[in-house]
Amino acid sequence: MLPIRPIANLALRNAAFISRGYQAGGQHHQITTVNDLPTPEGDFFEHHNKKQTKYNATLAAGILIFGITLTIAKESGLIYLNFYPPKSID
Repeated sequence: MLPIRPIANLALRNAAFISRGYQAGGQHHQITTVNDLPTPEGDFFEHHNKKQTKYNATLAAGILIFGITLTIAKESGLIYLNFYPPKSID
């Protein structure tokens, strides 16, 4: 059976290495409040309209590319969209 004292000494020596210190240098942690949050600056609508312009251009480009792809696939015979019932049963 192993003696208890060497195991206890080893555990005490490595306790500082294993433990976590979330405060640097033992300083007290400052409690965060709502006053510490950033406040918005600038005109909201100007920023919103700039972002919406970019999003709308991306949407238009996506719709255009989808339409071109669908047209090319239909015209090449890759897909058949079944717009009308077949002319013959065969």
